[in-house]
Amino acid sequence: MDDVIAAVASLADSGETAVLSSLVASSGSIPMSARAKMLVAADGTVLGTIGGGCLEAEILAVAGDVRGSGRPQITSYTMTEKQAGEHGLNCGGTVKIFSELVDATVGRFYADIDSARKCRASCALVTALDDSARLFFGSQGKRRGSLGADLNDEVLPWVQDCLQRESPALHATGEAARGLFVEPFAPPPLLYVFGGGHVGGQIAKLAHNAGFYVVIVDDRSYFANAERHPDVDECLADETEAIFARIPIDEHTYIVAATRGHANDEVVVEQAIRTPACYVGMLGSERKKLTLWNRIEARGGCRSKLDEVYAPVGFNIGADTPEEIAICVVGEMIQVRRGAKKKWKTKRTNTASAVATDE
Repeated sequence: MDDVIAAVASLADSGETAVLSSLVASSGSIPMSARAKMLVAADGTVLGTIGGGCLEAEILAVAGDVRGSGRPQITSYTMTEKQAGEHGLNCGGTVKIFSELVDATVGRFYADIDSARKCRASCALVTALDDSARLFFGSQGKRRGSLGADLNDEVLPWVQDCLQRESPALHATGEAARGLFVEPFAPPPLLYVFGGGHVGGQIAKLAHNAGFYVVIVDDRSYFANAERHPDVDECLADETEAIFARIPIDEHTYIVAATRGHANDEVVVEQAIRTPACYVGMLGSERKKLTLWNRIEARGGCRSKLDEVYAPVGFNIGADTPEEIAICVVGEMIQVRRGAKKKWKTKRTNTASAVATDE
């Protein structure tokens, strides 16, 4: 979604227009993210996706109508079994798509969103679906735009709820049931992978593909460089304690200890539990964990904080190779990020062995 946000933000200065389609409501099983957006430029170029298949083809046609009329449209679409068979959409849910013409005025709202995310600040945008009126909520009480004096404060509890859940929501208000779409925009999760070896490198690569901002950290420069890790955002080469003294860590930060030895992992964990990071994980065995935890606690480390560390790190699916271990670890981080809201009714119980052990 970041590329769509940046593209809409660019309209603030370009003088161009485009059609933005956003998923605003859904029910049942759907083949897209709850944050799905698609931008159709004047030349027909498409950025992002609203679900693919027959749905995307229909929304492209809607985009042409919106560009011609200048008026927003709401499209409700139910993906039936027949359509799934013909077009490859293997879901049967119902979606509601809001398509609107976006210009420099809308671009400035998205420029605010883009700026907030780059500063690692959360923000929210409320859009009225009947007339595209907007109200932006930024950090430190910043607001821009208006939904009407009677609604500007009424929507605040909805905004706070969406920011807490990191999930958009459609609300109705007033006698006319005016639709208000509330979108939270949190900064991308920040992942520090301590250890630029085989396992750390695979974790970093996969996490980057999953939308994390990834930083590889290693005290050896030849293990923390862009040539070795071309798929990550940053590489830092320095002693662990020195790194912790200067890196930003907030509640959207994830830390994984996957260094070359117990001593280095011990330093990472001891430093990490003092931070507000939402996830701290360590590669290794239960025996390693017990030994390190006892040593850290003996130096004044908080036992309750140690008990919150994900160790051994990752889901227990019997992983063996660095690539398999990376899947286990990144999967666990995604579960923490998303809150494991989805339940798969047809999943079978799996009793695989441990992710990884070292003695």
